[in-house]
Amino acid sequence: MLRLALKNLWAYRKRLFTSALSVVLGISFLAGSFVFTDTLKGLFSDLFSSSVKGVDVQVRQTKAFGDTSDDGPYSDGRAPVPVSLVGDILKVPGVLAAEPYVQGYAQALNKKGKLIKTGGAPTFGYVWINDPELSSYKLFSGKSPVADDEIVIDRSLVKSARFRLGDAVKVNTLVGVRRFKIVGEATFGTSDSALGSSAIFFHGKVGQELLLQPGFAQSILVRGDKGVSEDALAKSVDGAVRGLDFTGKTQIEVITGTTLQKEQLSFVNLIFGFINTFFSAFAVVALFVSIFVISNSFSIVVAQRTKEMAMLRTLGASRGQILGSTFIEALAVGVVASAVGVAAGMGVALLIKLLLQTFGGGGLPSSGLVLKPRTVLIGMVVGTLVTVLAAVAPAIKSSRVKPLAALRDTSIDRADTSKVRLALGAVLLGVSGLFLFFGLRGSDLGKFLGQQFDGPLNIGVSAGTALIAVVFLGPILAKPLAGALGRPWFGWVIVLFGAAVTVASVPLLVIGVKVLLDQGASKILQGVIGGAMSFVLLGVAWYVWAKRRDRKILKADEKVLANEWKPFAATAGLTSVAVASPLIAGAGLAVICGWYLILTGRSAGTTAGQIARENTIRNPTRTSATALALTIGTALVSAILVLSTSLTQTFRGAIDNAVKGDYVVASAASDAGFPASAQAEIRKVPGVTATSSLRFERIRFGFPARERTIGGIDPADFAKLVNVGKTDGSLSELVKPGTVALAEKTAKDQSLKIGDSIRPVFKNGRRTTLKIVATYENAEGLGNLYYLTDISTLNTLSPKSSIDFLYVSTDGRNDKAVEKAADKALKNYPAAEFQTKKKYADAQVGQFQQFLAIVNALLLLAIIIAILGIANTLRLSIFERTREIGLLRAVGMSRDQIRAAIRWEAIVVATFGAVLGVVLGTGFGASLVKVLGADGGLLKLSVPFPYLVPLTLLASLVGLYAARKPAKDAAGLNILRAIATE
Repeated sequence: MLRLALKNLWAYRKRLFTSALSVVLGISFLAGSFVFTDTLKGLFSDLFSSSVKGVDVQVRQTKAFGDTSDDGPYSDGRAPVPVSLVGDILKVPGVLAAEPYVQGYAQALNKKGKLIKTGGAPTFGYVWINDPELSSYKLFSGKSPVADDEIVIDRSLVKSARFRLGDAVKVNTLVGVRRFKIVGEATFGTSDSALGSSAIFFHGKVGQELLLQPGFAQSILVRGDKGVSEDALAKSVDGAVRGLDFTGKTQIEVITGTTLQKEQLSFVNLIFGFINTFFSAFAVVALFVSIFVISNSFSIVVAQRTKEMAMLRTLGASRGQILGSTFIEALAVGVVASAVGVAAGMGVALLIKLLLQTFGGGGLPSSGLVLKPRTVLIGMVVGTLVTVLAAVAPAIKSSRVKPLAALRDTSIDRADTSKVRLALGAVLLGVSGLFLFFGLRGSDLGKFLGQQFDGPLNIGVSAGTALIAVVFLGPILAKPLAGALGRPWFGWVIVLFGAAVTVASVPLLVIGVKVLLDQGASKILQGVIGGAMSFVLLGVAWYVWAKRRDRKILKADEKVLANEWKPFAATAGLTSVAVASPLIAGAGLAVICGWYLILTGRSAGTTAGQIARENTIRNPTRTSATALALTIGTALVSAILVLSTSLTQTFRGAIDNAVKGDYVVASAASDAGFPASAQAEIRKVPGVTATSSLRFERIRFGFPARERTIGGIDPADFAKLVNVGKTDGSLSELVKPGTVALAEKTAKDQSLKIGDSIRPVFKNGRRTTLKIVATYENAEGLGNLYYLTDISTLNTLSPKSSIDFLYVSTDGRNDKAVEKAADKALKNYPAAEFQTKKKYADAQVGQFQQFLAIVNALLLLAIIIAILGIANTLRLSIFERTREIGLLRAVGMSRDQIRAAIRWEAIVVATFGAVLGVVLGTGFGASLVKVLGADGGLLKLSVPFPYLVPLTLLASLVGLYAARKPAKDAAGLNILRAIATE
């Protein structure tokens, strides 16, 4: 039986190829994520460790909030220490060097006066550290800054902005824009930059002034004599600074360099742990989809070998031997596919790295990939297990075949009438509904099961159970739904959709032609010649291949086969022309797809369409299993669409509701804000009637104590420009020092009222008493801002020279003039963007949609595997129906009709899967939105029907592409050979 299994693997290699390919895709993504993160994690662990390798001791202040404070990339949540400590530390025996470490926001401007962006990575400013052992950056060329007007920049910034040593460059900080001279370039270890961020280095006091506070630093880095241990040196330094207290509530702490290295490594592990989890999640989805593709493939292969297995049983083979034979085949496929997948994972990791290197700012060091034994082991075990488990049901089913029954020529699929299948599906659907009910109500069904589930987890369990229920109910649903979709009415829907695709390509074609014409006559001539050559060469090659494939084809059929190359040659020609304009190729491809959709849709009412429809409902198990992979992919995409649309519409609505003013000034720099002095410039703009700034700060308050955000505002105009809802008391009272306004919900939760006092702790450790003078209703509309105070009060308690937002109201007489004057007023504040409410909302939503675009692009992997599954099923079904196709050809069915039938069958199956997926995804996406928005009603449901309907119809293109090769194979069958097939 072992020899037989191995021979079967070779005999059926083509049929098992797609199943193996789906495993390869899933494992390659899983292995690629591990290889990529292991490579970068190792690199940056070495880099960050080496960056503090020369540091024996660090002197800093303790965190007021422990390790939970999140203050963005430019602050570690600690109060600064005075630079004057350096002198005291240098007097400690055993200390060789001590340098202040100062970090903050700094961003270079290009020659046009615009900020140089880094693709979302932070733009850091530092004070240059003269001792090379204490610096994480090393001087690559030039010299260190020794004057107030000199800077050093990292090599990544030099390359991207095309700077040279000696160039004068403007730098934006929270203090404003100043001009400097580039005197050197630096590297972060062997990398041009740190994780794609940019770095600008200033000299001493000017850096402290621009980045933090004059005379202060985040910490002091200390290097000691080699003969003194870190612990001993730390103890000596601690004795020199013991008892020093600069804020009243925090205190100086001294840690060793080893402890600092551990903190750095913990940070690296946190970042790359998230990246690994993010990519691995999509690999799991891909493998989950692969299970259905593999199971379906083995089911069909086993069904096609029914006679073979029956004969083996009659010759004495036991059920265990039959089962073992199938398991050996699955094991072999799993092992080989997993091994190829792990190898392909190296390519995936390299591709991810190149993409990040290209679009992420060039902050990734160049090095070899790291393939750990753990990656190989996980890839091999997971891939093999997935393959073997997916083959379990078909293998067990094959072993139960009775020899005499299996020797019959036909078998009828009666899965749609199975009472057991119906009962199991109904029970699972009921369980799914129960979890959904409790999830929407906010109750916890998990308590009854001994587990603690929250609302979203209830919805997730419900969705997963429903998906399993669909596995059982799929054949029952396939017969009526696929039968309905196979009728002529849906054919006309596809015809209209194909026409829409064709028409939609016209604007692309017009734009592409215009771009092409702009390239000049020589480019056009090159494109036409290249297209013509591709057309001729591909046509000749296709015709020769067709002749060699089957020399006995009738002459009438030769003409049909020879004409098959035309669409592909046209595409190749358009691709050649696309050297000058890729839009033309896209438009040409859309025209071809639209034309084939029209032709296939028209065939739905013909004999070919009727045959295709009968094939989908004749074997409902195969139809539902084929469609299920696509169901999963479209369900995930639909759920993401519902969630993203709800989030974006809620966010837009919140901005419209919260902002009563006409304009918002927001920072174009990441989390940095912009100088507060910009407000004075905006006030001078003609037409501006009111302004109010808003600055955020973190505090700790409450019972139990929790981190919250407090906002510093201009009390006089804030309520005019921002909707705070119903108020008790008056926000104008906040002009009095030491006062605060609370959200109604916060006041109620903490049992506070107007006249009471609170004692919050700020991140610098300062604790103060603030008297409550007002409460307001719309804290959620302000972005969960539960505390407000006067901005001057906030600046006194936690000094800062920047603001986060500026709200502006105008007289509405001449908006264009106001915008022009405002842009001119903010000329010296490049990080401050003067925007309408709509433009501001678009910018915020755009960042979120970019992330969702990445998520959907990664989910495309599941769609690709689903396409492979449909194509594989169709190809296998052609083997199964070889005699049937031969008989149809013998009674007069043309090759075009055979191709149309296969294409229409694929479209029906794909659309059936998409309909199930869209229904499931939309339903559970809407349920998740309801649950997430239940607390305070923050999230409003918005179902994106304009996207979901085209998504469903796009399944027809999936089916069309999947059917391309199977349809060609079916049409190319020799009639006599097909009829003679057993």
